[in-house]
Amino acid sequence: MNCPKCGEQLPSNLSTRIKFCPICGEALFDAGKHYIIEIQCTGQRDDSDTVMMVFVDDRQLYEARLGESICFSVNAGFHVLKFRHKIRNKVISLLINANYNIRAYYNTLSGLIETNVTKVEGTERGMEPIEIAKKSITSPVMISEDGQRSFDVMLGEDDPEYEIKVTSGLQEGILKLFSERCEFVPEGQLKKEVLQYREVLEVRKKMGSIDMLCEGNVHKVYSIPKDIYNEVLAFLNNRIDAVSSRK
Repeated sequence: MNCPKCGEQLPSNLSTRIKFCPICGEALFDAGKHYIIEIQCTGQRDDSDTVMMVFVDDRQLYEARLGESICFSVNAGFHVLKFRHKIRNKVISLLINANYNIRAYYNTLSGLIETNVTKVEGTERGMEPIEIAKKSITSPVMISEDGQRSFDVMLGEDDPEYEIKVTSGLQEGILKLFSERCEFVPEGQLKKEVLQYREVLEVRKKMGSIDMLCEGNVHKVYSIPKDIYNEVLAFLNNRIDAVSSRK
């Protein structure tokens, strides 16, 4: 990123809260202005069914398929955009003081997400509300109230609240309890068994084990160490009740 006044490159470790150039001292942006970012997602034709996810400041999530574009308004200042395609991520930081066009695509040869960022010249004055209203503004798929954590939960990248050594049937392994799901990983295996709390109808006590009754009369039974049994049972009941209340 470069200072719009002196043209010098800004330090890579520059705080996104700073408003003045550390080199020339001039304002980097006018906090009262708003701009438009348009992102076009392109890729291979045989990959047309997959979705490119775009996270804006870990607050808003947009989705676009091959050949589709998304358009949204942001206030002047520093913004972080994260692009995700399948398991690949790319993060870019932008100093927004004009409209921007961004071409984002998944390169099947390199296996990486690539972006081409273009500043729209002559748009530094900002956009008036009436001008923004005339644009085809894309509605976000999700808005996060608590930042990145909500998106991590959605993508399965959050940290577990508990990791417990348990037995399930004849298998020993690790049971990981998250805020929205639990995962059982048998010893010596890479494959994990994932159970979303929204699928659980009831949690029952069963001779030192917990029995999670799921839809379709399916039972998931895990033995739990005595020293943490009641705590785990209370956690699961609280989380399952919370998830059920949102249905």
